[in-house]
Amino acid sequence: MNHLNSILLEGIVVSDPEVKSTSQTGSQLVVLRIASHRYYRSQDTPDGQWKDDTMFMDVLAWGALGRKVMELIPKGTTVRVVGRLKVSLYRSRDGLKDFSRPSIVAQHIEFRRRRGEADAEGRGPAEDGEDITLNAEGGDENAGALAEPVVIYEY
Repeated sequence: MNHLNSILLEGIVVSDPEVKSTSQTGSQLVVLRIASHRYYRSQDTPDGQWKDDTMFMDVLAWGALGRKVMELIPKGTTVRVVGRLKVSLYRSRDGLKDFSRPSIVAQHIEFRRRRGEADAEGRGPAEDGEDITLNAEGGDENAGALAEPVVIYEY
């Protein structure tokens, strides 16, 4: 039986992407920190006030996907990430406590260019509602036409 490890998360990028190198192989990865909000009505208050539950998650992007993230996704961008859940185990500096930290290893990232922002190929600023599609090889499938939200793939 195959086991499924797949996650879909939408949120806002809360800091500019950061490039890191692994200690063992020296491979580079890009870490994208996003905040995902969940709004719900509180059952604890008589008037059912709306509450905001925010979760922060690191998204790891390797290779061509990571390079595209660095090039195209600044702080403040709304993204949709599809990937797999990874839990890393750590030991405290004093060696007394172990803890874990979940992250998402990205396989697919979607986002929209912000209004007025020029694209990477130097075409003019985005109109309201204009979307383009990119892939990891850097090809622009639509040559400026209206399309799906910007999509970056890694396979």
